Amino acid sequence: MTTDTGGSPNPMALIDPADSILLVIDFQHGFLNKLTPERREAVIDHCRFVVEVASRFKVPLFVTVEDPTRNGGTTERVRTCFHPGLVERDKRIFGLCDQNDLRDAIRAQPKRTAVMIGMDTDVCVLHSAIGLKAEGFRTAIVSDATEAPGRARDQGLERAAALGIEIVSTRGLYYEWVRSLEGMAFAEAEPRIIPPAATLLWS
Repeated sequence: MTTDTGGSPNPMALIDPADSILLVIDFQHGFLNKLTPERREAVIDHCRFVVEVASRFKVPLFVTVEDPTRNGGTTERVRTCFHPGLVERDKRIFGLCDQNDLRDAIRAQPKRTAVMIGMDTDVCVLHSAIGLKAEGFRTAIVSDATEAPGRARDQGLERAAALGIEIVSTRGLYYEWVRSLEGMAFAEAEPRIIPPAATLLWS
């Protein structure tokens, strides 16, 4: 891993799968149902793909759910991609670093590049990204694997970028994690991971 003189992940380097942890933030029907059907389907497909690629490259997952009795657990198409036994952590504060048990859990693990997907871009994803950056993590939001109603997604991404949080697309993240022809062959091996609709990754 390339680091700066302070020893923290270098934001000028490509995202390293060996140093990455994927945070799936509040990807629940209570939030997804506020989207139009087209936007809901697109973000579920992108999140499903990112989780499958993370699992292929052994990038650990950190999953939160907010008020699951009201909003449900992680939506099924994404949850079925989780390793058996993965804990969905109860999040009661919008920014996960403001909740002691969540902050302590993510600080205790060794990865220092936090890649973020989920709901809502301008609230829980943004608040969590700001907190993680303040804790010394290199923090990136996957732009097409996060959503929020109306213009809130774009507003959240704009705010995040202005605060120095990296914005990466699903396609861009895929190639940074894959990195080489050998990595691509590994990613394409059976069982094949189906890319999101209308996203061309390989021939």
